[in-house]
Amino acid sequence: MENLSDVHQTLVEDYRESMVIAADKLLAQPSWTLEATVVLMHLHSGAVTIGPVRSLPLWLEHLPPELDEFVRLQDQGVSFDEAYVQCLAEQGQEFVDACEAAKRGKPLVSHDNLAEFTALSQKGFAREPRELLALAQWPDHVTGFLVSCEPFHRPG
Repeated sequence: MENLSDVHQTLVEDYRESMVIAADKLLAQPSWTLEATVVLMHLHSGAVTIGPVRSLPLWLEHLPPELDEFVRLQDQGVSFDEAYVQCLAEQGQEFVDACEAAKRGKPLVSHDNLAEFTALSQKGFAREPRELLALAQWPDHVTGFLVSCEPFHRPG
């Protein structure tokens, strides 16, 4: 099986035209703000969305914020049942309601993930040469990575 960086490199090549458009937009921005350009590749359909970081919560179905602690606990190795009991004790009905809402949809990311993607965009913007945040939306998860704008930049 290919490693993730190889998969991401292949995606950059497969979506080259979109990367050029997004890189040009990002390079034209004088400073990083929530308007910084990102590219989201919808791998299930082949579609691409190019737009500002601030739109990520609109593009990516995400868990209710009340479930962030539950996800963090599980990431730390706490069992599902233990994490559930702890969050239920801390948040009560809000946690139960958030669990029910998550069951109705198919959220792929948490609020923490959205914050991590935003921070990654800011980090890439500050690099020299500038780097674009690229997101790959798989059927069951989303990965984010930085792509140098330099190979896509067309002088003039």
